[in-house]
Amino acid sequence: MRFILFILVCVLLVGIAPNVVLPEESEEPANDVNSTKTRDEQSRQILIETARLEMELAENLMNKKKVELDNLRKMLEEENNIITVSEVNNAEEAYESAVSEHEKAKLNLQKVELDSLKNAWHITVESTRLYESREGREMFSITLQNSSLPVKLVESSKVMGRDIVISAQIDDIFVSIKEKEEFGSGGAIIAEPYERRIKTLKEDESTTLEFELIKEDVRDVVVHLKYLDTTDERNIHLKQEDPYISVVSTRRYKEGDRRRIEVVLTYGAVKDETEETNVNTAQEINNVYVSIKDENAAIIGFPYEFRIPTLKDGQKKTLDFELRRNVDSLTVTLRYLDREYPYKIHLEEDTRHISILSAKKFRIENQMMVTIQLKNTSTTEAMPSNATPEEIAAANEIRSIYVSLLDAVDSTNIVKPYEEKIQVLGYNETIDLTFQLQKDVDSLKVSMKYPELAEPDMRLIYLQKESALDVVNVSSLRFSQEGNLGSSVTYDLTLDRLAETENTFQLRVINLLNRLSFEFQDPETKSRQSQVKFTQEQSKRNLSLIVYLPEELDAAYLDNTLEFYVAVVDETEANELGGVNNRVDLPDEEIASIQGGVERFELIPKGVPEIEVFVQNAFQTIKVGEQVNMTAKLKNIGTRDLIDLRMIVDVNTDWKYTVTPEVIGSLQRNEEKEIQLTLNPPADISVGEYQAKVTAEVTVDNREFEARDRSITILIESKSQISITTMLVGALILIMIGIVIVTVRISRR
Repeated sequence: MRFILFILVCVLLVGIAPNVVLPEESEEPANDVNSTKTRDEQSRQILIETARLEMELAENLMNKKKVELDNLRKMLEEENNIITVSEVNNAEEAYESAVSEHEKAKLNLQKVELDSLKNAWHITVESTRLYESREGREMFSITLQNSSLPVKLVESSKVMGRDIVISAQIDDIFVSIKEKEEFGSGGAIIAEPYERRIKTLKEDESTTLEFELIKEDVRDVVVHLKYLDTTDERNIHLKQEDPYISVVSTRRYKEGDRRRIEVVLTYGAVKDETEETNVNTAQEINNVYVSIKDENAAIIGFPYEFRIPTLKDGQKKTLDFELRRNVDSLTVTLRYLDREYPYKIHLEEDTRHISILSAKKFRIENQMMVTIQLKNTSTTEAMPSNATPEEIAAANEIRSIYVSLLDAVDSTNIVKPYEEKIQVLGYNETIDLTFQLQKDVDSLKVSMKYPELAEPDMRLIYLQKESALDVVNVSSLRFSQEGNLGSSVTYDLTLDRLAETENTFQLRVINLLNRLSFEFQDPETKSRQSQVKFTQEQSKRNLSLIVYLPEELDAAYLDNTLEFYVAVVDETEANELGGVNNRVDLPDEEIASIQGGVERFELIPKGVPEIEVFVQNAFQTIKVGEQVNMTAKLKNIGTRDLIDLRMIVDVNTDWKYTVTPEVIGSLQRNEEKEIQLTLNPPADISVGEYQAKVTAEVTVDNREFEARDRSITILIESKSQISITTMLVGALILIMIGIVIVTVRISRR
């Protein structure tokens, strides 16, 4: 067999077609298409054909062993056979071995075909970037993309009878950055971390990796990739990005009778909010010179040239010039790194402006409020230098201003009233507006609209928290709950503090029934808490109060509302309240005088309804025409008193029964009552065993609860039937009489 396989492989190697053509190849054209294939493609095709031939040979051997096994089994069943069971067993083992070899050959074909298609998986280097971090470190980033496509195993699909497609996903990709070997370091790794692992890269998916170059002045690197048992290296030349200074804004205004212009610069490109901000290429730029020129390149700003000694990465710089000419456009000229960068700017008059001086959030009787202070800071470009204050005020007043406060995320109105109107806001005049917050937020948008604006003026502001006392507000959405005995009840707590300083507060539970235990818990970490800390960054905390109910509780507390309080107080007030283990009992007047945050809670303990039926003798024997009379007991084994319990008997439909009492008016905890049960079978019932079930049910809070069924077995005997016990007693009496007679006769002799 191996010799035949070797001959076929040799034939494929020399390019000679065999005389015997396989069935699926019989309709192929006579031209040799393999002649156009490369050497590697020919080698891969030979390996696949070799694996396919091995699979076919294994299949033929398996079929042969199957025929031999079937023949031996038939011969074994014939009379006068000469076949032994041992021979059949050996044939079965040979067939199973052939089946195993056939399966291995199929798997080997898939592996060979898959190995031959490794070039189908490819990782593309999309881009690289060399830059300097804010800390001054030289960084290198590379973006890789999985440009592979799913691969279909053609030969394996034919063998398996279904399409076998291998995903384009690549797992466990190891990336390292090396120096070229011709630079004398022998391909050493020159970036940290020395190796990065990409767990998974799906089809068309891209990922960006960052490295720190640990060797200076490197501009040519080797990207070393290792995946799918292959090693791939790419030579990359790194390009240094040029530094860039942006003109963020310019504003023309008047100061007295002099015209001025404000220019805002930043180191780095100004990007849209939706774009990712790239890190600049250098940490800082030194000696930046700025001047203001007209269209003829004449300097019209004073000072003539402004020098910025140092402009750091991401830093903004505001420059103020006096304009020596009134122009509608000008050029801001920047000179740095021996190059000049002109920016032509068109100027617009800034005649109307409202400044937001403050925005404070505070609480009044558990209602969150916001007060904003606005000021008219307008300047009028067209006013003469000798204008009176009254003329300036009249020219700069703003009328019909509509102010609303919006959510910072989705711009919905979150205050009441939804909109405030300012009839007139004079020059340099201030006004305070107070709104009621419908949603507790830390920042919001102020929308101002007046006739001079084409679109509303939107300002995103952070609310300053203000409180006369450093108090933590306590609130709960589920402040009133029910709980079964033996279980626990969880209350959600939202703690909100308006002050912006750091402080720690104590937690206290007031007037909770002593039989009930509790704990405060962080809902995220599940850790127990006895105090809570607030910082300027974290002014709101969420906690859980878990109250544990005992298995037994006095009936006077069941179904009644237990009232208690949770207080969050500072250390001084906590010491004044006293208590042990965060628990304290106080009269109502002292609770009302607590300066810290207090919230009222309710708990209604509920008993657990549970009943059980007891049957003393669950096996009854009667004769045809008799009835079953028995006693059962119903016991309340739950933790609450029950009313209107109903007995239920499940028997055959042609049986009749009575249960007394059928309805039990009340059954207290641990109380039991006897139940009389009578079962009447029909007169024509057959002899045999019959089953009946007894249970009870009760309705509590519109829910039905049932006891566990108790089965009763009834054995019905015939009236004339002599029991085995009677027969044995009669036989014993006869034996005793016989013994007496024999004894008397022997004594007479």
